[in-house]
Amino acid sequence: MEMLHYSLKRVFIILFLLIFSQACQEKSFNPQDPADVFARASEPYEDGLYDIALQKLGEFRSRFPYSKHTTQAELMMANCHYELGNYQEAAFAYEQFVKLHPRHPKVDFALYRVGESYWIEAPEDIDREQDFTQKALTEWETLVNRFPNSQYSTDAKSKIKLGKKRIADSQVFVMNFYCKQERFHSCAYKALIILDKYKDFTDIRKQALKQAARSFAKLANQKAEDPESDKNVYVRSMSLKELQDKAATFKRLSEAS
Repeated sequence: MEMLHYSLKRVFIILFLLIFSQACQEKSFNPQDPADVFARASEPYEDGLYDIALQKLGEFRSRFPYSKHTTQAELMMANCHYELGNYQEAAFAYEQFVKLHPRHPKVDFALYRVGESYWIEAPEDIDREQDFTQKALTEWETLVNRFPNSQYSTDAKSKIKLGKKRIADSQVFVMNFYCKQERFHSCAYKALIILDKYKDFTDIRKQALKQAARSFAKLANQKAEDPESDKNVYVRSMSLKELQDKAATFKRLSEAS
């Protein structure tokens, strides 16, 4: 009985201390103090409640746009979007952070996250547009150039290589499609772009050389059949010999590669 009385007494003391502590915290909170409001707004963020944190931090930013805590709140809001899977919103928020605070010590992180956000949204399928992949590469290249020693640059470099290969494969897909459709001027044009931009990928370079040789040979035949044709830019602007020379050159390079 005495032990039960002691236990109940202890529980009451603990409850009293908790209530008293909470009351003190409420009493010490100043809704006009940016530091207090920021601390309160940060609580759901720290607990991983990113949807609530996004709202609270946004309210803080609106109320105290010139507070020293506002910059941190903006970065946290970008992180909330990222954690919630709102990647396009996250990319925009990180981009705004870099634009507004170019000297902030976490600009490298923000640049990395812009790239990550676009990268996640980018399709892996090479038969789809790779605009988001290119945007990711642009941000990561900026990161590597501005902050070569950043901890985020190492990962960015490896992903830049993957991204370039993905875009190159996508360009090859389009080139081959044009050739299958016998749109040889378009096929030749794509092949030349690939040879200029993606020559570091040996297998892709070889495919582009073969298609360039084939396309210019076909264009030469069109020119020979109709010397006055203005069917496409190559037939219109190049002589028969120039087209034949192009075809021969690319064939030679293809066989040597």
